[in-house]
Order: sequence, then C-alpha cells, then structure tokens
Amino acid sequence: MLTIKSIPAFNDNYIWLIHNNDNHCVVVDPGDAAPVLEVINADGFILDAILITHHHHDHIGGVPELVRQFPSVNVVGPEHEPIPTLTHPVSDGDFVEIFDEKFMVLGVEGHTKGHIAYIGDEKLFCGDTLFSAGCGRLFEGTAEQMFNSLQKLAALPDETEVYCAHEYTASNLAFALAVEPRNFICIPNVDTCKRKC
Repeated sequence: MLTIKSIPAFNDNYIWLIHNNDNHCVVVDPGDAAPVLEVINADGFILDAILITHHHHDHIGGVPELVRQFPSVNVVGPEHEPIPTLTHPVSDGDFVEIFDEKFMVLGVEGHTKGHIAYIGDEKLFCGDTLFSAGCGRLFEGTAEQMFNSLQKLAALPDETEVYCAHEYTASNLAFALAVEPRNFICIPNVDTCKRKC
C-alpha cells in the first residue's frame, strides 16, 4: 500500500508525494520545487519519478530544479502537452508503475487539450479535472470533453481516493449556492446548512 503526503504550494495548490516503506518517492504536479525539496530533505527521500497531469506552470514550474537535483529522475506526463522536461510521454490507456503498483493513465481532456490523470492502488491523481464540489475551468478543451472526462471519473469505484491539485472546496460550495440557491447542500456541523440533515 502506498502512502500519500500533501505538500502545500502557492496559495491553494497541492503537490502530492507518494512513497512506500523505503526512502524512495514520486511527486505529482510539482509547480514549485522548494517545498518538495524541503520535504524530501527532511524525510531523507530519494526522488524516483515526477508525474505531470498537464502543462500549466503551477504544475510543472518546479520540474527543472527537481531534475537538476535528481538527474536520473523520470518525468512522466501527457504526450500531447508542451512539457520540455518530459522523459516518458504517456496517453490514455498507458500504464505507469509506481513502486509495485500499476497506475493507468486516463485521458481527461477539458481543462487542457491533453490533460491526463493517474489511477491505481484505489487512488486517483486528477490534476485540475475534478475538485471537491467542482471541476476545472475550460482553458483549451470543450465542455463536451470535460463532461466526458467527468463521466470517466464518475465510473470509478466508490472507494477511490481522489487527490486533486487545488483546494477549492469553500469557493466551489459558495459558487454552487449562488448559482442554485434552492439546491440545498447539507454539511453536518456547518452553520450555513439551510435545513436539518
């Protein structure tokens, strides 16, 4: 079983660090190298691979420095995205091995044209496709692509743990209530709940 550690970055990004029982790790969407290096150095990890979901700077900005610090690191990412540091391009249906677990690559276009996600060990690393109470903005893709991508994710088993790349929960819920004020959201122990749960 893999262990996941969150590394906060910028205002609301999550960089995910995956490790098992030894001192090796993989990071997902490292937009900033500094907090990743801080955790790696503090915990004595060796970086084996970097997984990228899409090409936006807040997801790849730290990759060049991490590659400089760990020259043999594998940089895995979407085949159809402009990522200059990529060593292993992947696309929908490919598999990536993380330690002893196989992760399948899912094409989840919409936020960007070539956005991908990684699913394995009952864990989903979905970048900017899915968030708590929302989904990613359409920068390059179409609404139809995003809908199809969300349908793929909705079909995953209920026990799947979702690791998204931003903390947007509060703003997504506020937006949902503004857009659909009669669609009551009931969250236990929240003062703004408009009806009894």
